[in-house]
Amino acid sequence: MSILLIRANRNEVDQAALASHGVESTVDPYLSISKVHNPVGIARLRDALIAPGKKWLVATSTNALSFFQAELGPGALEQIIQSQPDLKFAAIGAQTEQQLRDVGAVNVLRASEADSRSLATVIAETEASTVVIPSSSIAMKSLSRTLISRGFELVEEVIYATEAVTHFPASVKQIAGGQISGVLLRSPSAARAFVDFTGSVDIPVFCAGRTTATQAEVLGLTVSAVSADPSPETVALTISEYLKAHSS
Repeated sequence: MSILLIRANRNEVDQAALASHGVESTVDPYLSISKVHNPVGIARLRDALIAPGKKWLVATSTNALSFFQAELGPGALEQIIQSQPDLKFAAIGAQTEQQLRDVGAVNVLRASEADSRSLATVIAETEASTVVIPSSSIAMKSLSRTLISRGFELVEEVIYATEAVTHFPASVKQIAGGQISGVLLRSPSAARAFVDFTGSVDIPVFCAGRTTATQAEVLGLTVSAVSADPSPETVALTISEYLKAHSS
């Protein structure tokens, strides 16, 4: 029996964390990500970061920051950060916070819950200024709406796309055959892709956050457990404890 991991990339991180708790997993992405050709948008984001005055760089996902770095070129983001003493940083979770720190960011603001709404709330408590957000084609709008309503200027550009894979995932048959003991969903888009391919299948569903869990429930899935935070370690522990409590 195995936990199904379906996000577009970085599944090996969850796989290693689960293995440390003795939990087997199967990697079969239901989502794919790709760069969006948006040179004008990249230039707009860069210009906003180097403009005079106070501003924020907000990392809403590991993919967003990775694609942004790649588009700017080697070392460019680090140079911008070093040259901008008025630049502040906010991250949606522990992994994005570490990404920012790895390129030289300090004093990274992070909400207690790793979702856009919570992050918007903590940023909105500060003085209104410019907020720079590299984002996905399916990014949730709660962050933007909240900050705009509080007087912040948003500079947001789509730099990567998230879509369901074009092939039929092999794990759909494994689920039907009882070979999968649960699925990990890390985003609302993952929940939608899972239901698109499998329907409202009756297996344990584990979610890396409350926003994802809410979407999964709306789609008719039964959420078995929600991780307190999206870090691989906490997610793996949540799944492991559930499996131990429900083992026959």
